[in-house]
Amino acid sequence: MTTSPPEREDLGASPFEDARTDDAGGAASFALRAEVETDAAFRLALFRTSRGPGWDQLPLPADMLAQLMEQQFHAQTQGYRAAYPQARLEIVTMNTEPVGRLATQRDADALHLIDIAVVPERRGQGIGGAILRALMDEAAATGRPVTLHVARDNLAAQRLYHRLGFALAGADETHLTLAWPAGSASTPVAAT
Repeated sequence: MTTSPPEREDLGASPFEDARTDDAGGAASFALRAEVETDAAFRLALFRTSRGPGWDQLPLPADMLAQLMEQQFHAQTQGYRAAYPQARLEIVTMNTEPVGRLATQRDADALHLIDIAVVPERRGQGIGGAILRALMDEAAATGRPVTLHVARDNLAAQRLYHRLGFALAGADETHLTLAWPAGSASTPVAAT
């Protein structure tokens, strides 16, 4: 079963090697490495924990729920491949243990954050914020904005993005489009 694209020939140097988190006062080091086929089980487990508690409350037998999650995971993987063919897909590690995933695409006009997820036991430790700040620094150095889509019901992520200066750039029924820098009217807009 193929769940991730083949490794890219040259992803370029990652600005995150030996990065350190400091939001929570800690100094937990993390790094990024290219995503490989053997990461499929970790990515599926991370996908499931990132869907929110509502999924586990669906009135379905456990095996049917697991099958539905796997189908959704494969649909997401294929959707990312189609929408972002040059994506950089990476695994966030701490002490070589996978703790998250980062998917980005760098275009001439913007750095696109496609997906970022951290395992539940590592959330709230500043890892996501540190990664986002590094992306913002990279984008600022090249004069590009950072763009992303976030689910309307993902309020924790929205709070983090707004705290870092991302602002509303568009919306549809299920997702908000946020951008940094936000331009002249950069007051963060709360989701409604």
